[in-house]
Amino acid sequence: MRYLSALRAVVGAVLFSAASQSFAADCLIFVHGKQTDTNTYTSYTAARNYWVNGSKDFIRTATKNFATDFYVVGYNGTRPYWESQSAGEVANEIVAATNGVADAGGNRCSKTYAQGGTFWIVAHSMGSTITDYILGNNDPSDPNYNYNGPYDTVAQRVSLAMTIGGAHRGSEGADAVCGQSSGGCNWFAGWIQDCDDATYWLRSSNDVQVRTYASAPAKNIYLTGGYEAIFGASACLSGEDDGVVQYASIYACDGSASASYNNSNACNNSYKQEVSGFRNLDAAHENHGDERDDSDSDTRRQIPDGIWTCSGSPCSPNTSVQSSMTTAKFISILY
Repeated sequence: MRYLSALRAVVGAVLFSAASQSFAADCLIFVHGKQTDTNTYTSYTAARNYWVNGSKDFIRTATKNFATDFYVVGYNGTRPYWESQSAGEVANEIVAATNGVADAGGNRCSKTYAQGGTFWIVAHSMGSTITDYILGNNDPSDPNYNYNGPYDTVAQRVSLAMTIGGAHRGSEGADAVCGQSSGGCNWFAGWIQDCDDATYWLRSSNDVQVRTYASAPAKNIYLTGGYEAIFGASACLSGEDDGVVQYASIYACDGSASASYNNSNACNNSYKQEVSGFRNLDAAHENHGDERDDSDSDTRRQIPDGIWTCSGSPCSPNTSVQSSMTTAKFISILY
């Protein structure tokens, strides 16, 4: 815990450098990842349970035992990130949340945008790709401005986004599922999942990547993710990974989406998929599932341009900064 007081000071400087922004989050808006069925679109319970594992609850921890308001988004996670039932639905729900409308479980942001409320997006996996698409298409000069939703209103009203295990540059795991990896990886992945439309659009090929269809995000997107390998699956991913998404994608790196990165050399803030708008936080010894359900309180490490400080200066990359902290808990100390 020797880094915690310094961390809060750094967060205040980095996340809220503009004088007009306050160091607060009145409401957290949670956006889940890819699904193999439509349950999270049709059932609030499914969308809420995405963040739960038994007695462990990411949302409860991230909101400081529900002391902070929250809203749970549910969208069709079987559709491509840019479609109306994915990006369009997410954009509409975020605007509803900022207007004080309750989600299907009765949770609401009690302080609306009109009343001066502040809102953070917390997105996992494909939810991160959707966030890129919305925040990168908020201006008439963007390639898909307001394509199927009020992207401009979302960009105006949210303060920032935090993405966890984000597929910003696609997933080499999706490549394998769609038969575009090595033979052994293709065979292995084929037993796990089908190449549905959402998976096809989460491949690491440039023709489907969100950076091809969006500009730099209107609000900063802060990046964290896991480096706990999953036996078998991680053998098909480059460098450190969370068993589903490789670091080049989690940290929105420029260059090759299959570049091999680790905690010491992950791309810094000046080498991102867009010229601005992506910032590193840290890395956790969690796999892709652990990241979203608060189930693995484990080591956190600094990465290049990461947020943790040691003795008043940025910690060296790969420094162990916490011995037992989930990503949900990490988010809870940032506001």
